[in-house]
Amino acid sequence: MWSTVWFSFTFFELYAYFMIYSFLGWAMESAYVSINAKKWVNRGFINGPFCPIYGTGALLILLALEPVSDSILLLFLGGFVIATVVEYLIGLILEKLFHATWWDYSQKPFNIKGRVCLERSVEWGVLTTFVMRVVQPVIADFVAAIPRAWGEFAATLLLAYLAVDTTITVLHILRFNEKLASLSEAHDALQKKLEGTRLYASRQEIITRFESMPAAEFLREFKERMAEENERLEQLREEERLHRQLVQEEIKEKLESRINALQKSSLIERRLMRAYPGMHSKRFDEELKAWKRELMEKRSKKSRKDVSK
Repeated sequence: MWSTVWFSFTFFELYAYFMIYSFLGWAMESAYVSINAKKWVNRGFINGPFCPIYGTGALLILLALEPVSDSILLLFLGGFVIATVVEYLIGLILEKLFHATWWDYSQKPFNIKGRVCLERSVEWGVLTTFVMRVVQPVIADFVAAIPRAWGEFAATLLLAYLAVDTTITVLHILRFNEKLASLSEAHDALQKKLEGTRLYASRQEIITRFESMPAAEFLREFKERMAEENERLEQLREEERLHRQLVQEEIKEKLESRINALQKSSLIERRLMRAYPGMHSKRFDEELKAWKRELMEKRSKKSRKDVSK
């Protein structure tokens, strides 16, 4: 299998390039995000030190642009187009599979549905030119120097690792969406309970009864019973306020309990939220934002405690 030739490259060489560029992409992304966040962030879809989107883009660029590697202009234009298409398609696939937006360029000028933008595409073109003219020759020499027996053994282990890591990550993301759905359902159920209390119904009954009367009868009865109704309504308002306060406290308690339960999720789910701070859920964005805020507050409290020690 490893010796099969594709487009003048063996499968082993292509796989080695894929893994190397996936690692380099992960290192570049993690360094960039960590510098902006002023703390270490493991950037990437899977948990290990690899960003397969970079490996995929690098292979497509290598296969398509190797024949024109002598032309800087063609390398730039080819990288501009190929990397942009890859980023758009992978962003679209991730959105469809997991109902979430992992990155968002909607605030950038000349963007396409927030998945790609002109600024990033130009960066891809420049990076492609640099990689093909400077980096790829070094990597090609490195891969050629790897003893084939050891290289194929290591490649087999890495292939198995990637399959396991990707499977685990996908399962956790699916569970992540289920938890957000559960949080949304709990919120809706408690809201219905709030609106279904007897006091809420009583208020609606009063409004309905008055609105159904003719104008003259309404005014006459309202005048005659003003004092009586005013006292009763004041009492009703106070009771409603107290009951609403109790119900709201119940809602808060249950929501906090549910959020706390969600926060006991795996390190993988928390890593993904740190790695993709701009991630949005297509279905449960409010719940996701609440979860992020709660996690940020907890990290902030923990940081203050660590500083005070």
